[in-house]
Amino acid sequence: MTRLSRFQRFALLTASTTVITGGALLPGTAFAAPAPHAPSVAAADARWVETKDADSGVTARLPGKSTVKDMGGGRTYVVGTDAGITQFSVVDSPGGGQNDLDSALENYLSGYNEPAQSSDEKLRSTDVSTETTADGHRTLQADLTAPDGTVGRIGFIDGGDYVVQIASVGLDTPDTVRADYQQILDSVQLPADQPDRAL
Repeated sequence: MTRLSRFQRFALLTASTTVITGGALLPGTAFAAPAPHAPSVAAADARWVETKDADSGVTARLPGKSTVKDMGGGRTYVVGTDAGITQFSVVDSPGGGQNDLDSALENYLSGYNEPAQSSDEKLRSTDVSTETTADGHRTLQADLTAPDGTVGRIGFIDGGDYVVQIASVGLDTPDTVRADYQQILDSVQLPADQPDRAL
């Protein structure tokens, strides 16, 4: 229960603030207790809803109806799941086509770890990979882990005038978190790339 209240404290912090440079944010929502096992694929597919960021035209599918928060310079779309939280965010960065995605990851981790009460609660990134897609979008993806059982996956897409961030974070549910992340990733579409996948 201590870990859940830590997530809730962090949610309140990020509901009113964001790091615009780098687009690092983990939006707020109340966390449900972790599920004892992952839902079936059929059940998971039935709950996914397309979400569109009207300002940028970026779309992604999330596991349910999302809550949107205008973060002043960006918007974040959040859905609480049995495993934890999933989200996608669009951070405006006009003319910032060379956004530093490494800094975005560092800022995300810094913001997440700031309210940690012990080193066991602090996330770190592993298996960081970067690439440039055939459409010329720079991307960064990483696994997230903490000694207290928090696991996640995060990705950033440099869209030129904006940065798209997607993430799935939860407690002790690595398979579900990874599956949720992959489903969001597979659904992300940038306006110039539609109807193809962004990554």
